[in-house]
Amino acid sequence: MKQTVRSGFFPVAALVAACVSTAMAAGPDVIVGDLYEVANWTSAAAIGGRRGYSVGTVSCNQGDTPLEWISSTNHHPVISGNMYRLRDGRFEQIGQSWLKHGFTALQGTVCGSCPNPDNTGRTLMPGCSDPYSASLNGSQSRLGPKSDVNVSTGVFPYPYSTLSDSSATPVDLYKRLIVRESDLVDDPNFTELYFVSSMYVALDDTSAHNNTNNESYRRITVANTGATPNYNISLASGSTTQRTKPAIAAWKDHGLGAGVPDPGVYLASVDVPSDGRFWVGAKVTQISANRWHYEYAVENLTSHRSAARFSIPIPAGAIVENLGFHDVDYHSGEQDLYQGTDWSMTVTGGSVEFAAANPTAANANALRWDTLYNFRFDCNVPPAGGPATIGLYRTGTPSGVSVNTIAPSSDGQPHPLNDSCDFAADVGTGTTTFSTANGNTDGPTQTNCGTGTNPDQIFSDVWFRYTPTCTGTQTVSLCGSSFDTKLAVYATCPTTANSAIACNDDFACGGGTGLQSQLTFAGTAGATYIIRVGGYNGASGDVTMNISGPNCGPVPPVNDNCADAAWVAAGVEVTGSTALATPDGSVGCVTSTGGDVWYKYRPTTTGTVRVDTCSSSYDTVVSVHSGCGGTQLACNDDFNCGTGSSLQSSVSLTMTAGTTYWIRVGGYQNNTGNYKLHVTGGGGIVPPINDDCQNRAGIGLGATAFSTLGASTDGPTHAACNFFGNNQITNEIWYNYPSQCDGHLQISTCGTAGWDTKIAVYSGNNCVSLDTRLLACSDDDCGNQTEITIPVTAGSFYTLRVGGFNGATGSGTLVLTCIPPCIADYNNDGGVDGADVDAFFADWELGLFGADVNQDGGVDGTDIGVFFAAWELGSC
Repeated sequence: MKQTVRSGFFPVAALVAACVSTAMAAGPDVIVGDLYEVANWTSAAAIGGRRGYSVGTVSCNQGDTPLEWISSTNHHPVISGNMYRLRDGRFEQIGQSWLKHGFTALQGTVCGSCPNPDNTGRTLMPGCSDPYSASLNGSQSRLGPKSDVNVSTGVFPYPYSTLSDSSATPVDLYKRLIVRESDLVDDPNFTELYFVSSMYVALDDTSAHNNTNNESYRRITVANTGATPNYNISLASGSTTQRTKPAIAAWKDHGLGAGVPDPGVYLASVDVPSDGRFWVGAKVTQISANRWHYEYAVENLTSHRSAARFSIPIPAGAIVENLGFHDVDYHSGEQDLYQGTDWSMTVTGGSVEFAAANPTAANANALRWDTLYNFRFDCNVPPAGGPATIGLYRTGTPSGVSVNTIAPSSDGQPHPLNDSCDFAADVGTGTTTFSTANGNTDGPTQTNCGTGTNPDQIFSDVWFRYTPTCTGTQTVSLCGSSFDTKLAVYATCPTTANSAIACNDDFACGGGTGLQSQLTFAGTAGATYIIRVGGYNGASGDVTMNISGPNCGPVPPVNDNCADAAWVAAGVEVTGSTALATPDGSVGCVTSTGGDVWYKYRPTTTGTVRVDTCSSSYDTVVSVHSGCGGTQLACNDDFNCGTGSSLQSSVSLTMTAGTTYWIRVGGYQNNTGNYKLHVTGGGGIVPPINDDCQNRAGIGLGATAFSTLGASTDGPTHAACNFFGNNQITNEIWYNYPSQCDGHLQISTCGTAGWDTKIAVYSGNNCVSLDTRLLACSDDDCGNQTEITIPVTAGSFYTLRVGGFNGATGSGTLVLTCIPPCIADYNNDGGVDGADVDAFFADWELGLFGADVNQDGGVDGTDIGVFFAAWELGSC
């Protein structure tokens, strides 16, 4: 008999609480800390109706044990990339990439202080971060197929598989995040939102059972309007990476527009025993008086056993129409492993069934890990809470799992979706409104919980799941509801009478009828409690439920401490509150400043800079310091901002370009409140993420856009860098390059930067002893730009330092080209002759991967020049 495992609804608040923890996990625990940039590989035009992209990722180890990162074995993470579209209430995956194989772990501070970095690059230490740029994650030489990975164990072969590609995927697309252009075309009838996601899979993270939080997502925009859209993607303005949240959560988080959650989207997770996790999302829309549209998305997060069937129960006589299915394309050779056949869609006597063709075949189009499929239909039966069944693809026990979702009502009548305890909805503190109308009575009796007729039963009950955030007295109140309510709390779904922790019938709500309910109970932080809400003697109606717990204590702002100061830019108003901030340091213009917060500012030009808190809501104090714990440079308590109040603050002082200053916002005599911080003058901007060597980004071959605007100078001087009387590289940014070939690496800003660049290259992958590791330094190789060529060895690491001459800064494109030792013998027959030219041009005209001889990720005229330069030299 098929076994089932059930799980409950997860609204957004509960999903965040379940995914985010301030405590370090036991063992290694890798998460996606940031999706910080994107790369567009097909800006010129679609190739075969498809576009290619990649996404930059920052990983973080939030565990208490080092995470292995050994490139020559399978003891390193692999990194995925996906894209999704939300349109007209449908959330669909529209693209996926192959997996980037990790090669070294840098020890950055994006997610924490990184107190004990490992400079060998073989582990990511607790609290440390590691960036992989979009160009690096799109560099094909270290991209392996998803089909290699058993996600439930974290095991994959190394070296990873190289698959034959019957479709000969063009090099600009090969292995990258490929999306059909038709899925990106703007539909004037709807507003589309787009998202990218990534997840890391690592053997030791999985072994520690920390692999259900490995995915994060972020909203992006697509340039899909105008006369000739290029369909380039970019990070959406104001968006942030939603750490540890599965991609499917974006459906609910943004279901009614960017940043507007959709309460009609229900998310539930279910774990397959000894395997992995699925997420199921559902949304039901009434489309006419007696017709409803049922929309489902199923994301296989970490199940190796995968899914080959999805079914929804329907009552007898239900009319089901307009069945639909959507999957995502495999490519670059993986499409030859799996059928692309859509799942069959049938209506039986008791269910709507979706099933993969040939579901036991090795090449079945199963719903495999890190992918999302969609299922939909219309029905003449209204919704209620109900089970969906996921039939598993690979053999084992159980053969399927059941998950709570929305389904056509079993009796044909609408019911609350959380009508039974199995379908309890997660709820947090605060006020929740709902109705118990048409709710069934399915809970057990509870004596001493009321008087009068049928005093021991709670009728027409609905169910909630509540997890306190801190230990202490919890209060659940139904005061303000429209009928005679009853209320009970349990430790788990009750199956026997008299198992409630607390129960209440009538409570004097203060001037009310005394027919509503309220109770308190002792709750433990992190424990789960079941709340049952119903009525007295068959009563039902509209409910106002308020849950409150004890004060969990102050949660200070993230920039409460000087060491965690946040960057601020000139001309950009910053708002916040010091209500929960703690004092950190002192100032000289008043004796007491209450709780404070800290910011950093780095001007780009020398001159007068004003810092003020005008329009803040309380009596502020602002000061400027030379460093964290450094000298106070300016301080002010009261300043008349021209608004009728002189209780805000303002200072003006001369700041030096390129110097970092610390700004402290506090309050007079322990005053706290909401503040507005303004910095005017100096042209300061937030520095690049890879401004410091410690936070250098991984970079791959090809073109990478960069900017040194706002960057500091933190590298040493070198005699070998002495050009025109200046031996420093100023305002630099940093990269880590893993060599992908034996030969020569060319690093160039020639023709791609309109300012005076300067570059140095070091051996190794850390920031220590740079003097002894310097390989080359150059300036003005092509006008004011720079080009360096050094010999490299496959598997070795190189640290790149890109800055300017004597304070010059700007934006540009850094181009890395790896030239193998003998590209002239293109057909590998041991000789250099006309046959090599024929073979090269045959591949070049088709845009095949082999013709990308300079390994920059594109097949173009540059490859012709590189090939013939080598061919004319003759024998290698």
